[in-house]
Amino acid sequence: MSEPTTNEVEHSQDGVRHTLRIVVPAAQMAERVDAATQAYRTRAKMPGFRPGKAPLSMVRQQFGKDIRQHVLDNMLPEVLSGELEARELRPLDSPELADVQFEPGSDLDFTVRFDTHPDVEVSNTDLKATRPVVEVTDEMIDEALGELRDRGGRLVPAGDSAAAEDMFARCEITLLPKDGKGKKLAEDDRFVRVGHETTVPGLNDELPGMREGEDREFVTTLADQYPNAILAGKEVLCRVVLAELKVRQLPEVDDAFAKDLGQGNLAELRDRVADDIRAHMDNNADRAVQDQLLESLRLANPVDVPESLIERRLDEMSKRFANDLAQQGIDPRQALDWEAFRKEQRGTAANSIAEEMLLDRLAQDHEIEVDDDTVEEEIRRQVEQSEGGKERPVASLVQQMRKEGSFDGLRITLRRRLALDHLRAHATIDSESGEKPSVSGSAED
Repeated sequence: MSEPTTNEVEHSQDGVRHTLRIVVPAAQMAERVDAATQAYRTRAKMPGFRPGKAPLSMVRQQFGKDIRQHVLDNMLPEVLSGELEARELRPLDSPELADVQFEPGSDLDFTVRFDTHPDVEVSNTDLKATRPVVEVTDEMIDEALGELRDRGGRLVPAGDSAAAEDMFARCEITLLPKDGKGKKLAEDDRFVRVGHETTVPGLNDELPGMREGEDREFVTTLADQYPNAILAGKEVLCRVVLAELKVRQLPEVDDAFAKDLGQGNLAELRDRVADDIRAHMDNNADRAVQDQLLESLRLANPVDVPESLIERRLDEMSKRFANDLAQQGIDPRQALDWEAFRKEQRGTAANSIAEEMLLDRLAQDHEIEVDDDTVEEEIRRQVEQSEGGKERPVASLVQQMRKEGSFDGLRITLRRRLALDHLRAHATIDSESGEKPSVSGSAED
C-alpha cells in the first residue's frame, strides 16, 4: 500500500460500486500550473520576445486554457492512480470521471466512479437436480419418419386433374391496368402453390378447378409486399394462364425408402431414427440438469455482479442479435426497441455472469487447470466437425487464435466446463420417473 497522500478523499461504496471524491490542494496544483507555464514559455513564439523570455503573465493570458488542460490531462490520472494504489482498489474498467472543478489558484476537485471485482466464494455445493426422463416412443419415430418422407417428396405431373389446394401450378401471369387498357404493367412466369399465394391474392380464388392450358382474367389488389414497389397495394387486372400443373409425390415409407437413406431395411431405419431422437433427448436432459445446477449454485452462493460487466454483456448480446437480424436481411435499427431488449435481457446477463464467476472460483478452489495441449485438441475436434474443416491446418488456426486472444478464451470455456463436471459429479441428480438418484457424489474430493 502506498503512503497516505495530502489530498482530501471521500470514499463511499455500494456493493462493488465505489465512488471517490478527491480534492487536491491549491498549493500542489499551483506548482503544476507554474511548471506547465514555464514549459509553454520555453516553446511559445511570441512577437517581440526571444524564446523563453516572454513574461509569464503574457504566457498565462495567451495560453491559459491550454495550460489548464495540460495540467488536468497529467494530474487526473496521476492522482487517481495514487489514490487507487493507496487503497488497494482495482477497477474492472476505466473509472467514470465526473464533476471536475479546477481553475488556476484553486483546489482540483473531481469525482470518479467504478466497479471492482466482487468477492466470490463457493461455500455451498450440496446441490440437487432432476433429470427429465428420456423415453423414445413409436409416435416420435413415426413423426421423424414423416419429416424424412416430406424431404424426399418430388413434383410430378398432375395428369388430367384440375387444380386443387396444395397443388403446384406454373402460371404465366400478366398484370394490366384494371380496365384492361394500356400497356402491360408486369409479366411473371413461376410456380404457385394453390391456395397459398400471397403477392397476388386473387389467384387463390381463381386457380382451383382450372386445368392446364386454361386462362382467366380477374381484378385483384396486389399485396403490400409485392416485389414491384410501384405496383404494391394497387388494384390491377390479372390475366393468368395455367401452363403446367404438378402434385407433390411422397415416397412410401418402406424398405426401398430406407435403402435410399443408407439403411438396410425399414427396421434398421427406425432403429437409427430412434437412436438420433434418444441422443437429442439425452442432450436436452443433460442441458436441463446443467441449468438447474447452475441456478442452484447461483442462489446458494449469491454474487454481487458489477453493473459495468452487465452493461458490457448486454452490449455483446445486442450486437450478436443485431448481426443475426442483418444476416436475415432485416434492418436492426427498425426491427427492435433496443432499450426494451436490454431491459428484458438484463436478468439473463447478470445471472450468466454470476454463474461464470462461481465456476471460475470453483475451478480455482479445486485447482482445475487446462493446458495448451487440451485447448489444441479441442480446436482440432471442432475443426474436424466443421464442414471441410479437415483441410484447414490446425497449427495455423492455433497461431491465429493466440494472436486474437480467442485461444485463452477457449481455455477459460474448457476450464468452466470441467468445473461444471466437478459440480455435477458432487450433486444429487434424481430422475423425473421417481427412481433413486441416477448420479450422486459426496461433497468431498
